[in-house]
Amino acid sequence: MTLNILEISYLVASLTFILGLKMLSHPESARKGNLLAAAGMGIAVLATLLLYQDFDAGKGLNYGLIFLGLGIGTFIGTVMA
Repeated sequence: MTLNILEISYLVASLTFILGLKMLSHPESARKGNLLAAAGMGIAVLATLLLYQDFDAGKGLNYGLIFLGLGIGTFIGTVMA
């Protein structure tokens, strides 16, 4: 059941991301497109963090590495902005 929910959330996330990218091509809808694409990526990240499990090995994610990557990316993004 969890695997089905994960796959459906990936499908929804990819559709919202693609629609958001399409909306970026017009200046009047670019702001909404950016928000829609960000929401799609957020759905994908949250679904992975909350629902992913390696069903063959019975293991979950290494959350330490995920949060380390988020921290490094946040730091670099803050410095670059």
